[in-house]
Order: sequence, then structure tokens, then C-alpha cells
Amino acid sequence: MRIRLAERCGFCFGVKRAIDMAGAVLEKGRKIYSLGSLIHNKQVVEKLSAKGLKVVDGIGRIKSGTVVISSHGLSPGTAARIRKKNIRIVDTTCPFVLNAQRIARYLSGEGYSVIIVGDVKHPEVKALIDFASGRATVIRDARAAERLDPAENSRVSVISQTTQSMDNFIEVASAILAKRAKEVRIFNTICRDAECRQDAARRLARSVDVMLVVGGRHSANTRRLYEVCRKILPRTHLIENERGMRPEWFRKAKEVGITSGASTPDWIIKKVVTALNSKRKGRL
Repeated sequence: MRIRLAERCGFCFGVKRAIDMAGAVLEKGRKIYSLGSLIHNKQVVEKLSAKGLKVVDGIGRIKSGTVVISSHGLSPGTAARIRKKNIRIVDTTCPFVLNAQRIARYLSGEGYSVIIVGDVKHPEVKALIDFASGRATVIRDARAAERLDPAENSRVSVISQTTQSMDNFIEVASAILAKRAKEVRIFNTICRDAECRQDAARRLARSVDVMLVVGGRHSANTRRLYEVCRKILPRTHLIENERGMRPEWFRKAKEVGITSGASTPDWIIKKVVTALNSKRKGRL
């Protein structure tokens, strides 16, 4: 059984940047908090917590120290409340997310209703809604877009959660264009790494017998990779680490492909490869 890695695996630029920035604060021994997970990978967050990072759900109990804004971004209202408490902020928001935030604010200010293609419960999308000053509607897919009923004289704009697939974004945008609003502006705010990672995963899924997508189950980009690969190859499995694998997945498999979410560290991928090598020797 041959093991093949996708061309894009491991941390993306934004995730590595967030971890490095948080690590620099931890090295100084400061009291440091993050609002929710810094990134959507349980194992990495546990390692940072062991070094002193405290994950909190809200700012109510924070009296002093430093708050790290996650790579997914933060709503301007919450950021303002943190500053009023004179608490230091370290902003690790991914540059691609910052770009989407700027566009959402601009479009709202110009009087457009903002349609966000994404998951309404994701922290990135929640922040984008606030940047759009409440003029936003979140649409998950084309089926939901078809239920929209914009007026013919309306001004509509479409942006995307940065980890969406390009196929889904195009399908939603096409469905909205078919509604014949007076004016529609479409901005592709999908992260370049997410797009390239999905393309690499597609190519690999077309040429192997089994596909493994390695990453946190709460990670939007990991779930999207899984969905992209599963459309091509039903024998696609999402695992957080090597302990999630099952021997029956690999029966009669000659080639196994591996891709990973943008918040999956190299050391977890290496453990998956090691476990697969054990499978080849009959020990999985």
C-alpha cells in the first residue's frame, strides 16, 4: 500500500502566524487569554494552554493581562469593549480574513445588503456580520440562496467566508444573479491557501483508493476539504489524529492519499503516516 501526501499539508500562513504571535507573548510570561480557540485544532490549543494560554468564552472575567484575538477575527463591538477595559490586545486575525472584514464594512457603508456565503455559527462569519453593521444575510449553499427574494431595485453584494470552496461560492453567486436584483457586486474573499489546498486534494482524491483528511472536527476548512474529497471518492474519512483510523477502511487499498486542514500541525500528519506504515506491516 502506497501512501501519498497532498501538495498542501500542515499549517497555512495565517495559522502559523497566529501561533507564533501567541507564543511570543507566552515566552514573556504574561497573563494571556484567547476568546475561544486560537485555532480550530484541539491538540495545538492544549499545547498552548499547557504553556499558560487560558481559553475563555467571554471578556467578563478578564480583569487584566493580554487578550489574543484568534485567526478567525473578532467583531468590532467586542474589540471595543476589550479596549475600554484597558486590556492589551494581540490581533492574530488572518490577513485574508482582515480583507473580507474590510470589504464587508465598505459594502455596508455604500448601502449594499451583504450576503455572506458561509456557516452562520462560525466565529469568522459572526465577526463579518458585525463588520457589515447588521446588513448581512448568511447563506450556506445555492439551495438556500434560491429562497431569497431580493427586490428588483435592490443593491446586493456577495462575499465569502474565507474557507469556502470555490464551487459552492460560484453556485451561490449564480443563484443570486438569477434573482435579477438591480445591482449585484461579487467579491471573491476565499483564502488563496484554502483554494489551492482544495485543488490539490481533488487531484489526489482522483488517483487513490482511500483518502484521509486530517484535522479538527470543528475546523471549517477541514470539513470543507472532507466534503470536496468525498464528492470525488466515497472512501474518504475525516480523522483528528492517527487514533481515528479503522483497519477496514484500507482493505484492498493500493494507494492512500492524505491531506490536512490548515490548522493541522506536521507532527500529527507524521503520526498518521507512521500508523499507516504499521498497517502495511499488519500492526494497525
